[in-house]
Amino acid sequence: MPTGAPAWGATVLRLALGVIYVMHGWLALTVLGVQGAAGYITRMGLPSTLAPALAWYLIVVHLAGGTLMLLGVGTRIAALLQVPIMAAALFLHHLSQGFFMKVLTVETPGGPRSIAGGYEYVLLVLAATLALALTGPGRLSVNEWRGRGPRLEIP
Repeated sequence: MPTGAPAWGATVLRLALGVIYVMHGWLALTVLGVQGAAGYITRMGLPSTLAPALAWYLIVVHLAGGTLMLLGVGTRIAALLQVPIMAAALFLHHLSQGFFMKVLTVETPGGPRSIAGGYEYVLLVLAATLALALTGPGRLSVNEWRGRGPRLEIP
């Protein structure tokens, strides 16, 4: 486990990713709903028979995993569970949209809708998640306070 400034860097990364994952899980649960999330999964080319289960996986892993990241409990496992979701988003959805983020218009049952396209954001979140899985929680984590990580020290 890193110490000093690298440990604080892992902490910043863990907290930022935790917020991102919790918010995306909340969006999937409350705005899209399970059926809406399942629709996205099907449009990415995954089997429609698996879509509801994968939608629940996305919602639970983003919400619970993001919360665990914020707390610094099981950070490496929580990060690794996010990887299939982010890799699927990158390779099955965003890669064909080009690198740079841009506004795309898509047809929905309710009419045209603007969405963010491009894979730069997803690539960054995936890489940051893998980095967190490798580094661990850093400072100010429950694991640290329970004696499973480095003690709090001012660098």
